[in-house]
Amino acid sequence: MTTFRHVMMLRYDRDVTGDQKDALTAGLAKMPEIMDFIRRYEFGHDLGLGDDNFDFALIADFDSAKDFEVYSRHPDHQIVVHNLVRPIAAEVVRVQYEVK
Repeated sequence: MTTFRHVMMLRYDRDVTGDQKDALTAGLAKMPEIMDFIRRYEFGHDLGLGDDNFDFALIADFDSAKDFEVYSRHPDHQIVVHNLVRPIAAEVVRVQYEVK
């Protein structure tokens, strides 16, 4: 079975606070509860083992690109993106690919 994977990594803005990081993780943690079609959902803060590492990463697996599109456009996901990710992100990179 093929899995559709979404990966997001971000670098924090210089002024990001611990409360903002906590709000991000709390907001993301709700996504699998809201959308039961998410198959895998992992995220975390970088451990600081490399100088050029991104600060945060997320991996989300879905059964199809269509499920990812539903997730991406879902109002609760959009709230996280607009209210919790964008205000603290200096840089965001994303990639989607199929895992066979």
